[in-house]
Amino acid sequence: MKLMLAAATAAAALLAGCATSPTQQAEIGYARGSLGYAAMTKGDWQKAESQLMRTNQDDPARLLNLAQVYRVTERDLAARDLYAKVLEEDDMQLVLSDGSVVSAHTVAKSALQTTATAARN
Repeated sequence: MKLMLAAATAAAALLAGCATSPTQQAEIGYARGSLGYAAMTKGDWQKAESQLMRTNQDDPARLLNLAQVYRVTERDLAARDLYAKVLEEDDMQLVLSDGSVVSAHTVAKSALQTTATAARN
């Protein structure tokens, strides 16, 4: 399992529940804007999606953030597809903006459970 430094906003929202500032250094190891972090923290989902669509399609941090954009914009089926895709790939560790480290697979599993529960209600 490799360690990748990324600010996965989806992971932060799902697991840590922390609010982060868009001024914090957030996309460590990634080109600025490539994970849509600042746009997501500002609630600019359209801009975040646009930024995420221009980056490496199979990167777990990107997939998790794009899935979060889909969830917030009420595209739960598309989000679930992305979480499943993360689980199909090799796991990696993500460093969140608050400094905590979390497994991409853990985030995806948690998110799938959350979306499945929401779909039943």
